[in-house]
Amino acid sequence: MAHHALVFGASGILGWSIVDQILKNYPDKGVFHKVTALSNRPLNAENAFWPDGGAGRPALQIVDGIDLTTGTVDEMTETLRSRIPDIDSVTHIYFFAYLFHPDFPTESKINLGMLQRGFVVAEKLAPKLEYMILPTGTKGYGIHLPERPFEAPFTEDMSDVHQPWHDVLFYYVMHDELDKLQQGKSWKFAEVRCGPVLGFVPHKNPYNLAAAFMNFLSVYKLLHEQNHPDAKSDKIPFPSNPESYHSVFQDGGQDIFAQFSIHLCLHPEVAGNSEVYNIGDAIKPASMAERWPVMCSLFGLVGLPPLDKSDPAAMLPVTFVKEHPEAVKQLKEEKGVALQEILLEEGMETFGDYFTFDHHFSLDKSRRTGFDGELSVQESWPLVLERYHQAKRCYFGETK
Repeated sequence: MAHHALVFGASGILGWSIVDQILKNYPDKGVFHKVTALSNRPLNAENAFWPDGGAGRPALQIVDGIDLTTGTVDEMTETLRSRIPDIDSVTHIYFFAYLFHPDFPTESKINLGMLQRGFVVAEKLAPKLEYMILPTGTKGYGIHLPERPFEAPFTEDMSDVHQPWHDVLFYYVMHDELDKLQQGKSWKFAEVRCGPVLGFVPHKNPYNLAAAFMNFLSVYKLLHEQNHPDAKSDKIPFPSNPESYHSVFQDGGQDIFAQFSIHLCLHPEVAGNSEVYNIGDAIKPASMAERWPVMCSLFGLVGLPPLDKSDPAAMLPVTFVKEHPEAVKQLKEEKGVALQEILLEEGMETFGDYFTFDHHFSLDKSRRTGFDGELSVQESWPLVLERYHQAKRCYFGETK
């Protein structure tokens, strides 16, 4: 039987990739007959930048305007039933809807409410449901806490963060809710964790490290072509804290994340129930010392190690872009390039100030499921930045 996937948060950085991979017939042609993409934000085939439909590909249904933050369960039940007439054929649900809030208890309350209005409703309308995926991240290992409870490499058995943090982090709140909901049901679920997400997104999103560097390099490249005094050299020191340049982690690449999530859904007998899995682009973690030269080379520039923060020539990516609004305007009006909007761009700029420690995963457990997909830094970063380039979100230069 071919499968029908329902993707909540399909316009987000991870949800987008689930739809993308299914439309590209991952893992094989005929495995899925349809994917239904749900989004609160306006979404259509043109602005989503997914592969064109046609013979040999799963059918795509886009359902936007689905706001999981308001309304009652009964109202959402009627909405999903009327707007997804064949929801009773859904076999897999990817619940990738998320709303950021800086206060942890409030964030948990909001996202739990979204789960109840979204997944809980869909689950009741989908009697053929087999598997569900909940995505989370490294906060599950306490990397955000004043005193970090674990040292990398993080393994899934480290995931019990101590109180009071355990009860306010929405990862745990939602996993506990799913455990209760799943009792006596035939479907199963897994929580999949990754590090900083590397990926393309058609709309703005809160966290986008790649976009912060991409926006900076786009502006710098334009100014360099104009021989601007702030961008005379084609050699660019890494624009962040020197102490973070050599700390290692795995990219949470959207392609590998999506492929692994789909793999779990298709192999519930291996994936199990209520399990936590780590995933990343590669078993071996990498440093920004390895990523930065790759990024710069796409723009025809040369990436160098960072300068000391006290050096007057040191740059910060978000600050540099804000200091050159004329270049941002010129990119849009003359080059047709609208830089990627990042809701928490200041947080992306301070990424290097905080992550001066290794924060990589062990991928042993995910490998035991039979999944072996990998992308090197030299493969993943060009892949993602080329997507932004094709969508007119970054500027590689006049010759590209």
